[in-house]
Amino acid sequence: MSDASGPRARAVNDRWWRGLAARSTIAIGVLLAGMAVVITLTAALYVRAEGVAAVERRLARDADRISLALALDGRTLAQASFAELTAGSVDYAYVALPDGRLVAGVAPATSVTTFSQDALARSRALGVAALVEADGVAHAAKVVTLIDGKTAVLHVGRSLSSATAAMRDIVIYGLLATLAFLILALPLAALLIDRAASPLRTLTRAVTRPGSAKDEMSRVSDRHDEIGALARAHLSITRNLAESAAALHRLTFDDPLTLLPNRSSLISRLSAALQVGQDVALIKLEVDGLARVAAGLGQQHGDEAIRRAADWLRKVADEWALQATLPPPRGGDPAVFLARISDCGFAMLAPGAGAADAEALARRALAAFETPMPLGEHHVTLTIAVGVAIGPADGDEAGALLRSAAAALEAARAAGPQSVRAAAADLNRLAYGRLRLEQDLRRALEHDQLEVYFQPQIALKTNVVSGAEALVRWRHPTRGLVPPIEFVAVAEECGLVEPLGRFVLAEACRMSAGWAAIGIELRIAVNVSTIQFRHPRFAETTLQIIRASGAAPSSIELEITESAAMGDPAHAARELAPLKAAGVSIAIDDFGTGYSNLATLTQLPFNVLKIDRAFVRDALVVPAARVVVGTIIAMAEKLGFETVAEGVETVDQLELVRGYGCTHAQGYLFGRPMAAAALEAWYANRMVDELKAIGGRAAATRPLPAREQLQSR
Repeated sequence: MSDASGPRARAVNDRWWRGLAARSTIAIGVLLAGMAVVITLTAALYVRAEGVAAVERRLARDADRISLALALDGRTLAQASFAELTAGSVDYAYVALPDGRLVAGVAPATSVTTFSQDALARSRALGVAALVEADGVAHAAKVVTLIDGKTAVLHVGRSLSSATAAMRDIVIYGLLATLAFLILALPLAALLIDRAASPLRTLTRAVTRPGSAKDEMSRVSDRHDEIGALARAHLSITRNLAESAAALHRLTFDDPLTLLPNRSSLISRLSAALQVGQDVALIKLEVDGLARVAAGLGQQHGDEAIRRAADWLRKVADEWALQATLPPPRGGDPAVFLARISDCGFAMLAPGAGAADAEALARRALAAFETPMPLGEHHVTLTIAVGVAIGPADGDEAGALLRSAAAALEAARAAGPQSVRAAAADLNRLAYGRLRLEQDLRRALEHDQLEVYFQPQIALKTNVVSGAEALVRWRHPTRGLVPPIEFVAVAEECGLVEPLGRFVLAEACRMSAGWAAIGIELRIAVNVSTIQFRHPRFAETTLQIIRASGAAPSSIELEITESAAMGDPAHAARELAPLKAAGVSIAIDDFGTGYSNLATLTQLPFNVLKIDRAFVRDALVVPAARVVVGTIIAMAEKLGFETVAEGVETVDQLELVRGYGCTHAQGYLFGRPMAAAALEAWYANRMVDELKAIGGRAAATRPLPAREQLQSR
């Protein structure tokens, strides 16, 4: 499709017949010519009508003269006398009786006109000639009384060629005058119309090519007529459009809070740098602590912290640019292009910078955030994580380089505050793998690819199976069984941990109800994530799941981590109270690894402490770990809590925790996590072994009969 605004289109639009002046001139010419033709024809017809009237008047006088002579002198009827009488005055003349016989004269060979009897009667009554026009000749007829008393009709005629010639002359002269007038007037009219249309052409150029006729538009706007008003309106619209375009550009490419370019502007600049094959360093920075400032000091201070962070980074970029040895930027662009790309994220684009230069710039940014930031009367500490990517090595297009920098930033966040990481292929693969894992996990929740395994727990005093811990497993269609350590953290990051937790709880409750129906009484422990526990309706949702499954609340144990419980004690007390009242057991998972407030601990409705497997593993070789295990068990006993030792894998570990008075244990020594059907089989075998052991102990303690006692002696 051709461009309607191209040179060819403009040439077509500028042709003379499309112009307002040309069309107006042609219209005026046609109008004037039409008016002239109408006037000329009117005048010509008038002249002919006057000529015909004059001929008819003369013809009537001639008819009166001849008729009078005929009435007075009979000799005039003689042919010679009649010819002499009519010669020079009429073109033809003859006298005929009523029956048509000629009395005098000669009737013309053509153009004979017959008058009606009524016309002749009126002529006789009025004494005037009857007149009629036919075939370019004026005819007159008059009833006369001859000298002998007979009645006859005098016919005379005269040609109207003189009147027609006068009309023709008027037409010719009028058309020539009209043509001469148009030849003189139309160029003048075209010039005047062109001058009048000049402001409109200026408006047209201003509309089609903004800014091309600014000076002319200013002159046109000084006019005090409609065109001036139109020009002023156009100038006002142009100003408004320019302001709107500038505002739209700012909204599209600038961050309103820091006045820095935004993500779209960064991508545009990055794409331009990569398209010309230029090396470029992309540094992504994420400031940690801004949300904390906004929550603690208010949004106004939070916005001020963002602006201060932007100012610090501007200063870092400017100082680094003064010391870096880089090729001069193109077109007056800054050596470092700084942009705000998210709520807490910034990016630096350094064309021409290599890995070493980018590393130095990133380290300068870290150093800028080593000191507290003043915010009014407060001083807050903010930290940053930095990811560095070098194009085109880490990505030859904007999206790829941004992904590499994001992967490096993710690695820096994982490494802790004030960390820098450079992009690498393994980081990209890891980031992509985590994204694929997230997508597959969503699909797994929708298509029942998750399974719940159970690891048995043993009551150490009776050595019977007292419960089991529910553990989620993912059977991936292509990767096989995916361990929880790979996908639970991903679920927490992408918001899937809550549906995942509800699934595990629902499955655990369903199995507990089913086992209770067949006589397997076990307390099923279910892990609760921190995110899941912080939900404001956690207790309500949990009780709904338990009741919907038909499981007894007393058969369910919820394992809450120390950090989740102690992070918000008020929330923990509010959510755990209805669960404990319903009969649900509450356990602190991995006790000893967090920072428990013992005073708070005694106020929350816990009744089980789970000793972390690390303490159990080290208790046999590390005296301090042994002391921790003994202290936890002793404290739990004094508080009336049950204890569960995790990770018991050897008999020595079992005897150690049993010796300290631990009430329950779980670990590979008793059984690995297994599917529900496998647990049922394991439980049945365990019951058989326990029955055999009970039978053996009963046989060993039963007294021998007297005969057997004598034989034994």
